[in-house]
Order: sequence, then structure tokens, then C-alpha cells
Amino acid sequence: MTKVIEVENVSFGYTRDMILEHVDFTVEKGDFAVVIGDNGVGKSTVVKLLLGVIAPTSGTIRIGGKEVTGLRGSGIGYLPQNGGSRAAAFPATCEEIVMSSLYRKIGFGRFPGKAQKEKVRQTLEMVDMLDKRKALIGELSGGQQQRVMLARVLAADPEVLILDEPTVGVDAESVDRLLHILHHLNIEKKVTILMVTHDIEKVGPYANRVLCLSEGACREEMLPQEVQVVHAHAHSHPHGEMEHIHCANCEHEGKHGHDSEHCAECAHCSEIPGHKHVHHHDHEHGHDHEHGDEHKHEHHHDEDGKGAI
Repeated sequence: MTKVIEVENVSFGYTRDMILEHVDFTVEKGDFAVVIGDNGVGKSTVVKLLLGVIAPTSGTIRIGGKEVTGLRGSGIGYLPQNGGSRAAAFPATCEEIVMSSLYRKIGFGRFPGKAQKEKVRQTLEMVDMLDKRKALIGELSGGQQQRVMLARVLAADPEVLILDEPTVGVDAESVDRLLHILHHLNIEKKVTILMVTHDIEKVGPYANRVLCLSEGACREEMLPQEVQVVHAHAHSHPHGEMEHIHCANCEHEGKHGHDSEHCAECAHCSEIPGHKHVHHHDHEHGHDHEHGDEHKHEHHHDEDGKGAI
């Protein structure tokens, strides 16, 4: 897998008291990684370091293979906590808020063209806010504002999304919608996501990596057993053989284990007439997956040649 974020032996402190010491972790392309930890352990500090807002006291941070030496560049999208409420005071429409992220491409003193207007339309549609495009952002609910700010980030086509507590102050229904959108981006668009969160019960099902900050250090943890993992089909299957796309927990089964009895997608496949769930392995063993095994599915067809789904 391609390493998108690399944090190597990073330490940071404003004074002699270090906030982070010898932190190491990587995030690979296509990961949905969450960072958890108690208040005051340095989660927001990690975000600032990744964005280049502050520099590490020691160690190296690379994003996309390039060392972070200043403020973030292209390819990185950042959604802060309560980002929508901060923009609410501006007398701007949702379209105008999203368009503001494209001004660098448009150029100083120029007006947006058809391509930029279409990009704004597409990203607002992606976050289910197209119907509110002419509304002032201050007139929206907190959850709607957060989705507009996400559209603003997505308009710049980031390869990596960094989110700092995006669910804080947002009602439960809006949190569900936001996570559904992020899941779509991660699974279908292959956008790499790193999210700082306290809400592991809500966010955990969508993640394949859990990075825990504690006492200045970082370690990786497995998803809690009680978390119900979300799975998704990224495509319909009207004709021919199409690959099933599961959640990242299935794709990274070597890291966290694949439990077919509790995999909603595997159960769905087994109930479809004519559909066979096939696993390819380097050597013979049971249903348990080991690291490096290929997880592949084959579709068998009805007599009319159409796919089973």
C-alpha cells in the first residue's frame, strides 16, 4: 500500500514540557483512520503538525512523500471543528462559500467560469445540499453548515481529508448523514481520511484504523468488538462480473480480522441465488483471512446472461 501520511519519531513541546514524544504512525492510501485519546493528550497538536501550522521539535512528517515544512499545500483538505458556525456570520450563500475555495484556480480579478460553477454544483450535490445552494449559510442548521464546509473542501479535489472533531455540536441525524457521505468518499472515491474524534461508537464502524494518543505517544488499537461494522456496495451489478467493495475493515482483514458471521455484506452475498462467495489464498486454510491474502468475489450469472444482482 502507498503511504500517504508518515509521522516518524515526532516530538513537540511549547516549553520544556513535551506534549508529544517520539510519535510514529502511518496512514495508507484508502485508509479511514481515526485518532482518539483523552482531552489534553495532543490530538489537535497532531492536526496542526500535519497541516504545517506548527513545526515538530524533532522528527519528520511527510504527506504524499513530501516533507511538511510549511502551511498545507494542494492535495490536503481540512475540516475544522464547528467550521460552519464560524462562517455563519458572513452574508454569503452556500454557492459562494464553496466557490471561495476555487479562487486560487480562477485567478485574481477573474469571474468563475462554467467549469468552476459545475464543480460547485457537483460538490453541493455530493453532500446533499444542492437544494440549499442559494440560501445564506447563516440560515442553515449546524449540520447543514458543516456539510457546506465539507463541500468547500471537496471542491479542491483533495487526496487526503483531515477532520478535527467534525461531529461536535451536530445533532445525531446530521452526524449520520455526514458519516454516510465520508464513507462514500472513502469507499467509492478512494479518498484517504484522518479524523480526530471522541465518538468512537459512531465513527468506529466506518474506520479501518484506530490510532490512540496517550501520554504523548501513539499506538494502534483494534476496533471494539461491539462496534457494528458498516459495509457497502460501490456499484450495481447489471451485467458481467463486478468486484464487491466492502468497508476498509474487510479490505484490511489482515490487520483487524474478518468475521464472516458478522459481515453484513458477506451475509447478503450468500443469500443471493446463483452468487458464490470466493476467497483466493496463498495456501489452504479455513475461512479466517491472513495478511496478504487476496479478498475477491465472483459473480455467477443466470441463463439470460445478466448478473445475479
